[in-house]
Amino acid sequence: MRYLALAQILLVSSLAFGTDPPASCEIAEKSVVSRSSSGVAQVSNLGLIQITCRVAARHWTPKPGVVHNALKAEATVYEISADGARSLVPSEVSVSGGRFSRKQEWVDFYLNIPLDPAERDAEIRRFLANLETSLADEHLSEQARQQTQEQIRRFQLDPQELAPILSQYRVGRFQVDCRVLDGHREIGVGGVELEVLFNGRFSDSAFGKK
Repeated sequence: MRYLALAQILLVSSLAFGTDPPASCEIAEKSVVSRSSSGVAQVSNLGLIQITCRVAARHWTPKPGVVHNALKAEATVYEISADGARSLVPSEVSVSGGRFSRKQEWVDFYLNIPLDPAERDAEIRRFLANLETSLADEHLSEQARQQTQEQIRRFQLDPQELAPILSQYRVGRFQVDCRVLDGHREIGVGGVELEVLFNGRFSDSAFGKK
């Protein structure tokens, strides 16, 4: 009886502290520009970072009028330093779609790892400088020149208005912890490593510079 009671306690404990089912996550091949010697996916700091996470298919009981939630995703991103230390960095997730089969379901999402505030502000200043330089283009029409001057005045009053359009990522090596959600319910967890390589600046690419 004593062993039976112990087994029951262990069973209850395992249920109470059980973990979520695993999710299989990977960087979409179209986002990968190369791989490190250890096989870590490397992406451009100016490209799109798309991640796909797969989980076991949910068991649905068909009911008239019942609509099932499309899968959602959340992510937590840690920067990995040269000595292996991890530090939390800001990130944003935008779900782009999903698929399913009899055995699996997928959720695709884009990951944004924004520049830190100092890098962001420097990039905004470079963008404004390039915008002002563009006024010297002799092929610029008078209407386009006036519109550009108005943009410059507006952005100078509120430079942070440019922040949302700066499609440039923080450079470094990162660990991405992914969570797959059915509504608000977490149904799978996984992770993936990636390295963001410096391939240029948004402020230059926006004006066709290399």
